[in-house]
Amino acid sequence: MLGLVSWNVRYFSHRTRGITSTQFNLHQIAQELAGMETQPHLIALQEIDDFSVRSAVGRIRSRQRLGQSHSQLDRFVEQLNLQSSRKGGRTYRSVFFPAHGHNKTYPLISTGLAVLYSSDLQLWDHNGNQPFHITHYRHPSMYGVKQTRICGWCRFRTSDQQEFDVYNTHLSLPAFLGRAKGPTGGRFGEADNQLFEVNKVIECIKERGGIERSLLVGDFNARPGSRVYNQIIGNMAYRDAHADYLGLGAHQMSQMPSAGFMAMRFRLDHVFSGAGIRFTDFSNTHPYGADHPWGALSDHSPIIGNFDLA
Repeated sequence: MLGLVSWNVRYFSHRTRGITSTQFNLHQIAQELAGMETQPHLIALQEIDDFSVRSAVGRIRSRQRLGQSHSQLDRFVEQLNLQSSRKGGRTYRSVFFPAHGHNKTYPLISTGLAVLYSSDLQLWDHNGNQPFHITHYRHPSMYGVKQTRICGWCRFRTSDQQEFDVYNTHLSLPAFLGRAKGPTGGRFGEADNQLFEVNKVIECIKERGGIERSLLVGDFNARPGSRVYNQIIGNMAYRDAHADYLGLGAHQMSQMPSAGFMAMRFRLDHVFSGAGIRFTDFSNTHPYGADHPWGALSDHSPIIGNFDLA
């Protein structure tokens, strides 16, 4: 059995409403993951900063004095491993997938994805050095301005020599001026720019060898039953692993939010699995909201599950 967590951690900046990352947020998330009764083998993170004004303003010299890395992900992995080791738990390595803001010395913000994997998994291959670009641009003038979107990929090998792929992505929000049209009657997952990006994700998956033993996880900014969601479920023959485990349809899954803004709640985060992966448990996945045990740590709640390779 293998364990998975997929979580949009909002650059570890939820305490400041996204303005600047805090060491408190980073430590709290590391503490919660390290304290899980059954720690995951894989942790897929969305909204990871690397080095920017948002992640480092006013803290560069103090981190140098303390010998801390400038990289947000490196600091997080170090803290997670420290707290996990104290509890006799797993330790992790990571792959970072740079998306936006990495072509300047000190950008205002930088964005990326990450996959952390435990020491009992072997990282066989990945595209961290050159993640697959999926961004939709309405006009060439938006190159370099619009936030870059990517799909990260890792191939892992288990101790009994079984291989499987993990794809991690974060799709754009619906285009502000774009007209949304689709079965849900809403905007999340119905816009043309999002459909373009999910089709690019599908290209990436096909290039890497198919879906049977693969997971596609992340923040899709798409509701169950939307055009984006249906493109993954229908054209790619993926299953919504959580919905499949619970035996629920798209409308019912929409009532289990994974993200919130003010009083609004949405199901935007998903774990999709191929036929060669079977999930056996999602008991630690809870709807986003005030009652969520980790609700103060991000504007998204994690999707947590256990799976077997068929």
